[in-house]
Amino acid sequence: MKSLKRILYISSRGDAGAGGENYLLTLFRNIDRERFEPIVILPADGSLRKPLEDLKIEIFVIEANHGWLKPDVEWYRLAEGLQSRVKAIVNIITSKQIDIVHTNSNHRFEGALAARLTGTPHLYLAHIEYQPDMPLFQRLPFSQASFAQLMSELSDQVVAVSNSVSTTLKSHINDDKLQVIHNGLELNLFNSSLANKSNRLKEELDIPLDSILVTAVGRITPDKGFDYFVDVARLVLQDRNYKVHFLIAGTEENIDFSNSLKQKVADYKIADNFHFLGFRQDIPEILAASDIFVLSSRKEGHPYVMLEAMASKCAVVAFNCAGVEETIEEGISGYIVPAGDIHTLAERLNLLIHSDSLRNSLSDSARKRIDVFFTANKTASELMSVYENLLSRPQKIAGSFGVELFLQNCTELAHLGKMNLQMNDRLRRIEHLVAFIDTNPITQSLRFVRKQLNKLKTS
Repeated sequence: MKSLKRILYISSRGDAGAGGENYLLTLFRNIDRERFEPIVILPADGSLRKPLEDLKIEIFVIEANHGWLKPDVEWYRLAEGLQSRVKAIVNIITSKQIDIVHTNSNHRFEGALAARLTGTPHLYLAHIEYQPDMPLFQRLPFSQASFAQLMSELSDQVVAVSNSVSTTLKSHINDDKLQVIHNGLELNLFNSSLANKSNRLKEELDIPLDSILVTAVGRITPDKGFDYFVDVARLVLQDRNYKVHFLIAGTEENIDFSNSLKQKVADYKIADNFHFLGFRQDIPEILAASDIFVLSSRKEGHPYVMLEAMASKCAVVAFNCAGVEETIEEGISGYIVPAGDIHTLAERLNLLIHSDSLRNSLSDSARKRIDVFFTANKTASELMSVYENLLSRPQKIAGSFGVELFLQNCTELAHLGKMNLQMNDRLRRIEHLVAFIDTNPITQSLRFVRKQLNKLKTS
C-alpha cells in the first residue's frame, strides 16, 4: 500500500485569479506534500497552468465550456461531451491510482460521476451557495432542496467555505457529512506588501499623494455588484470629497457589464476620481496602498478578497452576503451593510473618510482577526484531516448502472438537440429563400407578365 496519497482536483476554471483558483494554489503551497500528492484537471489550458507547474503539480486538460452557455448549441455540446469527459477522468483515476477526487466547485459533476464509477471517495468543495441564475442551473432548474440532495448523492463529504453556504445544504446532508472550513490566507505575502508600502500607485494614477483610496477588487461581472460601487462613489463625491479616489481592479470578464460601468462613470461626471485598473498581478500592493476596501457583491461564499483586504490593514465596508458576518465583527473589525443599500454604504464610507483614527482602529482589528482565524495553515490542516477521514472509511464498490445510463442518455439527448437546431436552421434558410424569391424583382416581373398574358387570353 503506497504511503503517499494522490488527490485528483477538478478545477472549474483554467485561468488564475478567481477565488476558487486562489484557494487551490494556496492549498497546494500549504498541504503536506509528503502525505498528499495533488493532480489537477483543468477545463481549459489557461493562466492557471504556469503557477501549477511552478509547484510541480501534474496537470491534465479535459476541455469543457462551463461558461454562460448562451447559444443553445453550447449547452448541447456540453451535455454531449459529458460521457467522454467522465470516461477520461475514469482513465486518470485508474492509471494514476487516485485515492480521493476533490471537486473544487459545486457546479461541476464530471468528477463526482467518475468517482462513483470507480468507487473512489469524492469530496465537494462548496465555494458558494446554489445560484439558480447560473446558466447551468437555468438549464437544470433545481429547487434549493433538490440541489442539496444532489450534492449529498454525489459526494462522500461536502466542505463548505462558510456557515452561510453550509446552511443552504443542511436540509439533505447529515452533519457528519457536511463540514465548514473557512478560507485562509498566506500572510507573508501581505506582510511584505505592508512593509514595502509606497506611493507608487498614486503616482501611477497621477493623483495627489494625500488622496484617500477606496478600492474594490474582483472579476467584473454583475454578481460582484460593481454597479453599486459606482453608485456609491457618486453619492460620496457629491459631498465634494474630491480627495477621495475610487478604484476597481479586476478582469473584464463581462465586457457588456464593464462597458455599462464605464458609461455610468462618464454619465455621473466622476471619471476624474474613478479608475478602472483592469487585471493586476499586484493586488497585495494595491490593497496595502488603499485606505478603505468595499465589498459590494450580490453573492459570495466566503470572499477571499475581503480577507486579503483585512490582512492588508484596509478598513472594510461590506454588503452582508454569505460569509461576511462570520468574518467581520460589526463596528470592530469592519462595517456590515444590508446588501444593495448604497445610502448606508455611502454613510459608512463618509465616516471612515473623515476619521483617520476610526480607519486605523477598524483596520488593526481586522488584521488581528485574520491572524487568529483565517490563515492558510489552519485551512490546509483542517482539510487534510477530512482527507484522512475519507481514507479511513471502508473501500467503496465500483460501478453504477444509474450513472452509466444517465451519461448515455445525455449523449443521445444532446445529439437530438443539435439535430433539432440544425433542422430549425435549415427551415429558417428555406423561409428566407422563399421570402427572397417572393420579393425578388425578377419574380415580380414574371408575375406582371403572367397577368398581362392572362388578360390577353380572356380578351
